[in-house]
Amino acid sequence: MTVARGQAVVIGGGFAGLLAARALSDSMRTVTVLERAPWFEPRQRRHGAPQAHHPHGLLQRGAAALEALFPGFRAEIRARGGAEFDFGQATRILFPAGWAPAVPVGVRHLACSRTLMEDVLRTRVNALAQVELAEGVAEGLLWRGNRVVGVRDRQGRSFVADLVVDASGRTSRLAQWLVQAGLPPPPAKCVFAGLSYVTRAYEGSFDPGWHMSAEVTYAPSVRQGGLVQLVEDNRVLVTLIGADGVRPPHDEKGFTRYASLLCTPHLREAIGTCTPIGGPYRYGGLDNRWNGYHKMRRWPEGLIALGDAVAALNPIYGHGLTVSALEALALRTMLDRRSAPGFAHHFQRTAADVIRVPWLLATLSDAAWRHDLQPPSTRLANWALRQVLGRVPGNPELYQRVVLVQNLLAHPVTLTSALRPRGKSSAVVPGLTRSQST
Repeated sequence: MTVARGQAVVIGGGFAGLLAARALSDSMRTVTVLERAPWFEPRQRRHGAPQAHHPHGLLQRGAAALEALFPGFRAEIRARGGAEFDFGQATRILFPAGWAPAVPVGVRHLACSRTLMEDVLRTRVNALAQVELAEGVAEGLLWRGNRVVGVRDRQGRSFVADLVVDASGRTSRLAQWLVQAGLPPPPAKCVFAGLSYVTRAYEGSFDPGWHMSAEVTYAPSVRQGGLVQLVEDNRVLVTLIGADGVRPPHDEKGFTRYASLLCTPHLREAIGTCTPIGGPYRYGGLDNRWNGYHKMRRWPEGLIALGDAVAALNPIYGHGLTVSALEALALRTMLDRRSAPGFAHHFQRTAADVIRVPWLLATLSDAAWRHDLQPPSTRLANWALRQVLGRVPGNPELYQRVVLVQNLLAHPVTLTSALRPRGKSSAVVPGLTRSQST
């Protein structure tokens, strides 16, 4: 049995921060979560969560990780109005080549608003005796030699800790703090997506026979897309998507007109059937960025980072929540070795292992928006991916494999068999192999 000892500070009380706090609570005597706005009414959007207005879903692998951290999590989401369904049976996905087969694929998807998901997690974490939510914004790290020993906030308060976890998301300032300490990280890897989206909530009885429908953007040419998702409280979220710098309009007339230009009728049906709740909300600037902390030769003890603070992925692929959950689960497993030299750097390498496949899936697609700037191997991988997705309509078995890969339940290499002439072995496709060096 692990004996609880030591103090931890988590920077950020969003999704990744709450999961980190839960992971730490089994091994640490006290866990302080430092958050700009830690207290708010149930069912209310957390200040500092700009994506709270937009659709969210939890991949099957992420839901399993959350269930391990919070037993009964999925049942509680369902009891409060969320939906869990077979992804193939209850979604409608329109690829440029046509509609994906509407057939069961054996992969479960959990759909609800981000507000509900964070509300359930925050209630669970707040009930943990070891965890305390504190209002504040981290301004810097406290050091003792080459070890991080706490956090300083904007009010000048010091939070001393044996372990500091940066879970502050895309706005993380950790790279700057490391530079100030004489430990500059390698340049972040960035892959352009130019993604932005606009979401409007609607209310009404809308029962189309599915829970989610999407028309996907598709590099290098399909820059407009959309998504409609049924969530709790009889609400429907309609999202307009623009890629490669396309910005969907967020005025009412422009919103409706953009939806009318899409090939799928489902967004138009939702807009015409339901009553709008408030106005549209825009969120943009969502490229892929990976801070290579795992590559640093010198990494300070007493400090780890996870979630979007390490790797922020294009959210259109739905991997961010799952990556945070898998990293938190790995952290909980590793904490019994936290006193060993090199523990913190070992965790960053473990987090990199979690990130590699989601990064590959996101950046293979997004790299095609800058086709002329990519090396031949990446262009070939993009060609292979287009060939696979072009064969999805009318091919339930291939679609099931695509869904398994998207849910991080199978490796992308399993898709290469779709490119293999019958009776022949296929060549290795760069970018879709098991070799994923970074």
